[in-house]
Amino acid sequence: MEQSNKEGKLPDWMYSQEAYAPSKDKDAFITKSTKSLLTVFGRIHFTEGKDGRFSASSSLKLFYTLIYIIITASSRNALFVLIMCAAVTLRLAFFPAASIRQILSGTISAILLSAFILLPSIFMGNPQTLVNITCRVYVSVTLIGILSAGTSWNKLTRSLRNFHVPSLFIFTLDITLKYISLLGEVCTDILTSVRLRSVGKNPQKAGALSGILGITFLKSEEMADEMHAAMYCRGFTGDYPMSPKESLHIADLFYIVILLGCIGLFFYLNNRDFVCYLKQ
Repeated sequence: MEQSNKEGKLPDWMYSQEAYAPSKDKDAFITKSTKSLLTVFGRIHFTEGKDGRFSASSSLKLFYTLIYIIITASSRNALFVLIMCAAVTLRLAFFPAASIRQILSGTISAILLSAFILLPSIFMGNPQTLVNITCRVYVSVTLIGILSAGTSWNKLTRSLRNFHVPSLFIFTLDITLKYISLLGEVCTDILTSVRLRSVGKNPQKAGALSGILGITFLKSEEMADEMHAAMYCRGFTGDYPMSPKESLHIADLFYIVILLGCIGLFFYLNNRDFVCYLKQ
């Protein structure tokens, strides 16, 4: 009986209190990395667009978006650029509030980046360059956002194939947009787990970062294998077939008339400036 009590008794060192105070460590590295990943991948999170009731065909949308961007970027007339800014803003007003916030989030980031790069032009006596370039960036990025928010992704990829874009390029773009947010979530989960399991000071933060990147790479390889197996089972061969020719609707004719009017206004205003330049 006494032997069993000795065997069941805890050792004395387990009753003693240990005053362990882990050294403080600044976790700004992990915290800032987590916040940066959440911010970046939250902005580029892929959102499926929806076609409106009075919406043009997807191929026509892709075509006139490209034309609008080209004529805005190549215009030498400031009035035409301002007219395009007003027209794009008016078109943006027809979207729901959630779609407007999604579109403008990317537009504002692009405008701020352009303004930061062109900021020295103000001190060099050319502030009109800053206004001119930022207006063109606003039109171009907003048009891309309108195309993405107002067109379903399946129709958009089919339209790209109708313009003879290679299937490999479409497949790469499709997979990148859909899975980059998933990789962001994996990185965020790993960073959170490292932060919760860290005790005390970690002097080898660079080694921890390399480990996180390695785990993310292995996870992405595993996701790629799973996606390949799923697509193979569903009969996907990597080819995006071209869709049959779409018939014109009333909405298509309406947008074609607007496109022709913008092209005519582009040539009129730019040729007028060119003639005035020759007379001088």
